[in-house]
Order: sequence, then C-alpha cells, then structure tokens
Amino acid sequence: IGKLPDTTIAESLARLPGLTTQRTRDGQASTITIRGLGADFNGYLLNGREQASTGDSRAVDLSVYPAELIGGATVYKTGDATLMGAGLAGTIDNKLIDPLSFPGRVLAVNASKGKTGRGLPVEGDNKRFSLSYIDQFADRKVGIALGFVRVDGTANQLETGGWGSATVDATLANGQVVKGVRLPDPWGNGMDYKNRRTTDKRDGAAAIITFKPNKDLSSQLDLFYSKINDYVKIAEFQGGLGTNITNATVVNGEAVKGTFAIPIGPAGNGLIARSEGIQQDDKIVSAGWRTEWAFAPTWKGTFDVSHNSAKRVERDIEAYAGMATTDTLTFDNTGGGTPQFTLGKPLSYTDPSLIKVRDQTGWSGVNYADGTVVPQAGYAKGPDVTDKVTAARLDFRKDLAEGSMFTDLQFGVNYSKRTKERFSDEGLVVADTATGRGLINFPADAYVENNIGGTGINMLTFDPKVGLWPGARIQRKYNDDILSKTWTVEEKVTTAFLKANVDTTVGKLPVRGNVGVQVVNTDQSSAGYRAQVGSSVTLNNPAGELRTDGTKYTDVLPTMNLSSDLGGGNIIRLGAGQQIARATLTDLRNSFAASVSTDAASRNFGRFVGSAGNPNLKPFKAKALDLSYEKYFKGGYVSVAGFYKKLDTYITTVTDVNYDFSAYAQQLGLVVPPAGAKGEFTTPTNGNGGNLSGVELAASVPFGNFVSLLNGFGATASYSYTDSSVKLPDLTGLNPNQPVPTTGSMTLPGLSKENTKAMLYYEGYGFSAFIAHNQRTSYIGPVANDATGGYPTLKRIQGSSWVSAQIGYEFQQGYLKGLGLRLEGNNLNKPVYRQLKPDGSIDSETRTGASVFLKVLYKLQ
Repeated sequence: IGKLPDTTIAESLARLPGLTTQRTRDGQASTITIRGLGADFNGYLLNGREQASTGDSRAVDLSVYPAELIGGATVYKTGDATLMGAGLAGTIDNKLIDPLSFPGRVLAVNASKGKTGRGLPVEGDNKRFSLSYIDQFADRKVGIALGFVRVDGTANQLETGGWGSATVDATLANGQVVKGVRLPDPWGNGMDYKNRRTTDKRDGAAAIITFKPNKDLSSQLDLFYSKINDYVKIAEFQGGLGTNITNATVVNGEAVKGTFAIPIGPAGNGLIARSEGIQQDDKIVSAGWRTEWAFAPTWKGTFDVSHNSAKRVERDIEAYAGMATTDTLTFDNTGGGTPQFTLGKPLSYTDPSLIKVRDQTGWSGVNYADGTVVPQAGYAKGPDVTDKVTAARLDFRKDLAEGSMFTDLQFGVNYSKRTKERFSDEGLVVADTATGRGLINFPADAYVENNIGGTGINMLTFDPKVGLWPGARIQRKYNDDILSKTWTVEEKVTTAFLKANVDTTVGKLPVRGNVGVQVVNTDQSSAGYRAQVGSSVTLNNPAGELRTDGTKYTDVLPTMNLSSDLGGGNIIRLGAGQQIARATLTDLRNSFAASVSTDAASRNFGRFVGSAGNPNLKPFKAKALDLSYEKYFKGGYVSVAGFYKKLDTYITTVTDVNYDFSAYAQQLGLVVPPAGAKGEFTTPTNGNGGNLSGVELAASVPFGNFVSLLNGFGATASYSYTDSSVKLPDLTGLNPNQPVPTTGSMTLPGLSKENTKAMLYYEGYGFSAFIAHNQRTSYIGPVANDATGGYPTLKRIQGSSWVSAQIGYEFQQGYLKGLGLRLEGNNLNKPVYRQLKPDGSIDSETRTGASVFLKVLYKLQ
C-alpha cells in the first residue's frame, strides 16, 4: 500500500494473485473478485469485524477506504475458525494501524494534484491531501494514531451506446436502394452518445487509541469515518433509428455514411437532447473496542464490541428535450472510430427559445384515470440504503503443555445483528400543470455542451438536481419492479468457534497450522411489499404496508490449514473446509407481486403472472480444497497453487410456468381468471451447485540476486486461471422480476477465466520507480444505473487491461530528509470500458483517458 499510485485499498488488492477488480465507468476499482466468484461471495472486515455496505447487497464498495488510512490488509483464501463474517470466495480484512507498533512519533503529510481524462477532449482535475500523526505517551503505555484524507476532483468520459439490432434500407447517391443494411456498431433501433462529468468529493478520518499498561493487558479503541459526495452529469444525444437512410455509402453491407429523417416527437420518437444528473451521498461510520487480558499464566481472554453503519442516498434525475419540428441527421463514419454527425438545424438544439423539455418519446406507459396518456418529460429514481452491523465477541485462548501436537486452543462466541433497509422512490417528470402536459423551459443556468460523445454535436443542457427546476414536478408511479426495490432484511447470527493451533511432526516433516470448527446459527427475516400488480404501471401504490417473513438454520463449518517446511526454502500448504456465502439481500426480500396478464402478444395472456423474493433462502455452500507449493530464496519466491470448490448449493432465479396462485389470490384480492389459478411465477431458489477450480502462479524476483549491478531492480508477476462447470440461465439485462429465458446460459458472475499481473520496480538511494500491468478477460458483472431505478443489472463486460506507473525520489539526509516527490499515473494505456451484447458485439463503450498526478510527501519520524 503506497508503493504504487493506488488511491483506494481496492486498487492495491487488485494486484494480488487470484484477485481482480471490476472497474467502473470512470476507470476506478470499486469491488474485488476472488478466484472467479463475484464480490457478494466475499467477507468484508475492518480490524476483524464485519462491515456494512452502501450498495444494494453485501459487497462493500472498497473505494470508500482511502489507502492513506489503511495500514495493511489480509486476504484469506481459505477458512479459519476464528474468522467471523467469512466469505465463500475469500475474506478481506483491512487493518488500521497500531500506534504502539511504531518505535516513535511519526508525522506524515501528502499532497497531490493531477489531471484525469488525459487524451479526451475535456480533461478533469484532482486534488488530494492527507495528514497522519502517530505518537506514544506515558512511557509507551498509551499510543494514538490520527489520520485525515480529503479528495476533490473531477473526471470526464465519453460514452457510446445503442439498442436493438435493426437494419435499414439505404438509398445511394445514384438512387439505388440497398435493403437490409447494417448500421455502425453499436447502433440498432437506436443510438446514444454521452459526455459524462463526475465531481467527486471525499473526506476520510481514522483515530486509534491504544492503552497497554503492562504486558498482560491491552485495550484499543478505533474509529473510522468516510464521507463521499458524488455528482455525475450526463449530457446525452439520443434517438431512435426507425427510418431508412438516404445519400448513403455502403461498404461490405454496412452503412458508413448516410442521412436519417428525424420526425416530430413524441409520436415520431424524435431526437432527444437528454440531461441527467446522478447524485450519490455515502457515509460510513465504524467504531470498535477490543480488550485483551492475560488473566492467568496460560490463559488469555478477549472481549470485542463494535458497531458500524453505512448510508447511501442516491437520486437520478433525467430530463428529455427536443424540437417540435422535423429534422435530418447525417452521419459520416468513413474514417472509423466515432462517427461525425451533422444536424439539419444545428442551432435549434442550442437555442432555449426553440428546444424544450417535453414528452419527446411517449415512454410513460401509463394512463390517467380518464384514460388519457400520462406524459413523461423525464424520470426520477433512486434508493435510500441504510446498513447497520452491531457485534460482540468473547473468546479465550489456553496455552497447552509442551510436547503436545497442539500449542494452544482458542474458543469463544460471536453475536452479530445486521439490519439493512432499502427504500426506493420513482416517478415521471412532468410539467407543473394539472394534467402534467406542456413544454418545460430550461432553467436559467442552462448551458451549451459541445461535442457530445466526440460526435461534433452541440446541445443545450443543464444539471438536474433533486429539487428539480421551475416548471417541473414528479408524478410517482408503481409496478412490480418498482415495489420490489423497497425491502428490509435483518440477520441475527450467533457463532460458536473452536480452533487448535498445530505444531508437530509427521515422520520427519514439521507440520504447523490449525484445525477448527464453527457452529453458525442464523435467524433471518425480511420485509417487502405484496401486491396485486404486474409490470404494467399504476399511479397509486397498491401494496399498503411492508410484510415480514423469515427462517432459522444452523451451519457447521470445519476448517483446516496446514503447512510443512521441507527445508531449503520449500514449503507445502494444504487447506480444506466448508464455506458459505449468504444470499444476496435483493434475493432475500419478502416481496410478492401477481396479476393477470393483459398482453395479447404474451404466452401468458389471460393467465396469472407473478414474481417474488425468497426470505427462506439458505446460503450458498461449498466444500473447498487448496494446495500450494512455495519456494523462497533471498528476497524473493515462486509459488504454484491449485484450488477446488464443490458448490453444493447455488442460488439462482427460476421461473415456474405452471405455478399455483390459489394461496395468494384471496389474500391479494385477485380474481381467478377463466384460465384457472395456475400461471407463470419467477423467484430465487436454492438450486444445484457445480464445480469451481483454478490454478495460480506467482513470483517475486530481485534481479540483484543474479547480477549485482541490478541491485534494487526486480519484478513481480502472477497468472491465474479459473474455470467452472456452473451454467446459469442467462439473466443479463434482466431485473429480478422478469421471467428467466428458456434458452441461453451464462457463466458465474465475476468469473474471468484468466487474470495476469506484472510489475517492474527499482528502489535504492532514495529513488523509486514502478510500472505495473493488470489484465483480466471478459466476464459478467453487476452494473448500476443501467436499468430503471438504478438496480444492479448483470452485463457482459469486455476484458481489459490497465497500466500504472510511478517515479519518485525521497531525500535521505540533511534538512530535507523525509521529503519526497513522486510523479504517478493510472490507466496510462487509456483503457476503454465496454459492455457487450450476447453475440459479443459492442453494446456500449466508455473512454476514460489516463490520469497523471504530482505528489509531494513529507514524513517526520
């Protein structure tokens, strides 16, 4: 941590063998995947304590932990009986520093300033400041550590997307008509180009107080605080491509040039000048108090209490604007890359007297009580998420007599209570009139955004906020998808554990390690809406109040971790055990929705259709086996590790096409249709598992071991390959209430088959230089804000690589001793984030550019 330009702990962890990260659209690391299993399969700890999350489920957004406030991190790939809140994939334990572990006072100040989005038409900037103070008092009986970080930055991205897969008829310049012409990727039935601007403000603080009056008693209080205020502004040029093209140039069946006729909206689905603002406010507070007391010569007891909370308030406001007249749109993609566009009436899209926020598309899909259509001039959505974890732990350690194969026993009990609430609110943006109809003027602070998506198009835009703007209001709406996004989950978990540490010999081989077991009792319950409602929208909430259900269960989880030193720096390690990962909180919601299908084109026309969460889900469960060989030599090592997980149960969404709704019809006031009480029902369930296996190769080699002239130079590298027999229904692009497709399949979310990392470095005489390369192959991952309401939706994400580098110097003596300068860079290869369609073609792509920072450091100790 700190050796490379890693601003968060997520960036640092992604450099470890077998670990990788899902990069966000702004090119930053947020979550960690361990051995091909998604972020929800991990355990997340801070100083050994389970952590709450700001996201929609269990996965912790690790970008909230500034690297400056974390002293280190331990990643457990195998189980340990004393590890609470462990995951099935692995467990990440971030560690705050212990002030009494330092020999004296330390004062460290870091300041950096940099540019983001290098290589894009508009660059962003970033300022970062951190201060750390560590000291000891009362003859080193008291230690304190204080840290503070502030970040203030902006970043810009260019994004390209489309939808559908339509072709067009193209009329060439000579009048010839060519039918079935493809449009440039990723166009189809429509296209959109975006300028994204992110404003990121963060404050982080940590405080640790340690009291150790003697060798037998130690008590530590630690506090951690993080606050993030993000605002993402999107200026988007979007439109349907339902018309044929003229003046076309066609090459190999694809139109590289042509003109669309843009009709009048909303009936004509006209061109949209879209303004969107996503406001996200996160706050993390964590507090823990641990006391250790050696109350007898061979006994030690530890008591630990903690509480942490995470809160996110997210609002996404969209506004659609357009013209009331027809227009033309000419594109030219003869040079490849981003097409260049020309509008027939370009000035009209920047003139506030001509362009208005309006129902440009007829997207609302809902009627007023009198049967008239409700307009949709925009959309408002977003959840409030609150997650709280309170825990208490008591454990004892008993040293055993010498000569036994066990050196000591550790046993105890841990109790935790986790409560997570998600409340969602959605609605249409309409004119502030009785009917909601009418044109809405742009606000007074509107401005012109140039070169949208790099296409050459300019448009009038503004920054939508929660309070909307004069002339606009929200018309709330409801359906099964919207209601299912509000839920609460409570888990009370009591864990009894026993671990014996091993130090013995087998034959002539020394064997060390531990064996243990956890008995985990879970009492879980959840609340959600239950309503007579389907996918069709209504303006009134049909659900009433939240209803609660749940279950109890017990898991027995044995663990074993053994190692043997073969001599000469050769070590073999063996790990085995039973592992669990609790269901995602979305799947646990106690929601239920049902209705009679009125869609004449549906296979369920006139039949019941419904969906639900499942508050009775049991955890994912797997048997795990790990084996590794490590060779250590002066300053370096090489290793090979293999792992195998047998997934006994795996939670997935299923659709029963012949489900009996009789039990719910009367409860929800449903009238049984002539087709009967059976229909189509979608819900998550505990299903069959499968296998997950892989191999990890890693090496760290100081070059000076071989050539003395290369002292200080070295390299680290790792390669991992993971495969799985688990094949799941293709849920990409679907919300939790949509029926599971009968065709197609997908791999495990988070699974990249190959992950490669390499780093070259030099350290010596105060100089340091590093260059690192990370790469992962394509995978399926959850993406928020791609679907209405911002629910994480599974998307196919193209594999990518990213390059980081640093060069610096720290003065070693004299008045400037402790002063350092660094030039750092992230995403220097300017990676492009791409989401893919099922056939592998591009669905959308985002260009983030590179980031470069100049950092000044000073450490007094």
